[in-house]
Amino acid sequence: MHPGHQLAYAMWAMTALSFALAALRLYTRIRIVKFIGAEDYMYACTSIFFLLFTIFIQISVHYGLGQNFWTLSIDDTANSIFWTYVANSFAITGNAMAKLSMGLFLLRVVQFKWQKIALWTAVAVTITTSVVLVIMLWNQTTPIKASWDPLRTPGTWNIKIQPLSVGLGVWSSICDFFFAIFPWLFIRSLPMSQREKVMLAGGMSLGVIAGACGITRTVVLSKLNVFNYTLNFVPYFAWAGAEIAVAMVCIGIPTLRPLYLKTRRFANAYSNHYRSNDTSELPRYTTRKAISKGSRVRYSGYSQASNLSRPPVAYTRVRSDSTDDMMSDTRTQQAGVIWVKNEVRIQEDVAEWPLRN
Repeated sequence: MHPGHQLAYAMWAMTALSFALAALRLYTRIRIVKFIGAEDYMYACTSIFFLLFTIFIQISVHYGLGQNFWTLSIDDTANSIFWTYVANSFAITGNAMAKLSMGLFLLRVVQFKWQKIALWTAVAVTITTSVVLVIMLWNQTTPIKASWDPLRTPGTWNIKIQPLSVGLGVWSSICDFFFAIFPWLFIRSLPMSQREKVMLAGGMSLGVIAGACGITRTVVLSKLNVFNYTLNFVPYFAWAGAEIAVAMVCIGIPTLRPLYLKTRRFANAYSNHYRSNDTSELPRYTTRKAISKGSRVRYSGYSQASNLSRPPVAYTRVRSDSTDDMMSDTRTQQAGVIWVKNEVRIQEDVAEWPLRN
């Protein structure tokens, strides 16, 4: 298996992961949070651009990407380089869209003006340099075709695109580290539990991995020999795809918190229902003090026959249709113990999500 095939397989695996995260995020925002914003659409578009990048990489591999330039036919070399240009255009744009999605996400929760200015500056510079780089990519030579078909189309090189590409890679890595560190500056002021704050900021901090991928991509690009393009540029495209995929993981995971809470509640409800099928033993609830007839039932503990689980941080609306029969005698009341023959408890938990605005 030559490097081109390895590259294609890796890109398809990362594309599948990106699409799964995009689908879960859209489901969470539409069905659970009941709100979808511009950053969610941008995130979905990033996954589409990543898919197009992978498709065109696969086409380029078909024509010879990953093989020695000098062993391919002239047609194959021209087609292979051309489709890498197309793929690289979507990679550059997709990387910028990932940064924009993260920026729009953070703009919903920042409070101070300087924070908004910093976010908009980072996003604006990234988008501007990405657009300029794509334009330069397709206008390196006169005529344009000479850049991907140099053996049959004589021309002159007008632009040295490699220095700008390296510069964009450095800036992209800086942005990844910036977006990874920035949430810790304001996360303390959000109306969330300490655990959720740490999980949210920690998920976003995974962006340091995307920054590391960006640094590696930049270093690889700065040392590439363009005279064997179809073979030497394989590592560059691998790290470019990895940077986008890791960025999507970092952006997507924090938004799936409501889905995780809902799934966990369903799992607990199913477990409770399964255990309740064993009717050989009734659930036993204990109270801190004796319960007199007609008083309000309060319970603070439970035995192993009951499997009530504490809900996550949320505001809870509870409706309890209490017992049909309560079997109790003087001794059990004095001991603070009641036996419930039949109880129906309906509980609806609505998780608070501060980003729903």
